[in-house]
Amino acid sequence: MDFFSGLTDEIGNLVGKLTLSSQEKKELEARMTQIVYRYAGELTQQQGMIVRQETGGNWLQRSWRPLIMLALAAVVLAGTFIDVPYLGNDSRFWDLLEIGLGGYVVGRSLESMQGLFTKSKRHGKR
Repeated sequence: MDFFSGLTDEIGNLVGKLTLSSQEKKELEARMTQIVYRYAGELTQQQGMIVRQETGGNWLQRSWRPLIMLALAAVVLAGTFIDVPYLGNDSRFWDLLEIGLGGYVVGRSLESMQGLFTKSKRHGKR
């Protein structure tokens, strides 16, 4: 909230430089401060909603990607100590690992962006 109080101070400074009557300056400053704090409240609500969504669901639903990547890492680690034929240089396992890692990183990024996009889209339809 320090950010928003600093923002309202800046708004006050900006309004103070305008060539309006003191009554109009006070009304403009109050209105702009009200708008800033309304959006701050909405931002806090959206943050709470995101946290609830991320912590929702069962354990397996939240953890399937890390479990798959841990399993693939275990196979690679085992391959360093044991001769595993499907870990050779010409094996398709490395392609699978590359797709898995890329899908994990890109998938999480897209999920986050999709959540922000749908929220901003809903917010714009008000």
